[in-house]
Amino acid sequence: METLESKAPAQPGLSEMQEQFRAMRHLIVSVMILLGVVSGTFNLYLWKRWRDVGRELEAIRPQAPHIAAEVARLQKTEIPAMQDFLKKITDFGRTHPDFAPILAKYNIKATATTSATPTTGIIQPVPPLKTIPPAKK
Repeated sequence: METLESKAPAQPGLSEMQEQFRAMRHLIVSVMILLGVVSGTFNLYLWKRWRDVGRELEAIRPQAPHIAAEVARLQKTEIPAMQDFLKKITDFGRTHPDFAPILAKYNIKATATTSATPTTGIIQPVPPLKTIPPAKK
């Protein structure tokens, strides 16, 4: 009897698949290198911004007590004066109806009871500033 030899058919797609694998590997390596460059550049940018902000903070730090004192002065003198002005203008608006459009334009509502605090929330006291500790060197 004649023996049939079974030959495995030649796989012409094998070399094509190997070429695709090499191309995919090259693409992945290229993307990883690009990701490393972009990541390094972004980290360098963040480091420079952090350094610049630190320098700005050091320049402002000596002025912080003066700013806190100015805010405290404003809270004691200017804000009560503004609140008193709002109280007077709402009282004026109650007695002079022609003034109502001006109050409405600035969202100032005249209420039945007068108080020292504004009814619109336009002027709010600012909380006192915390003192900034000196930078560690």
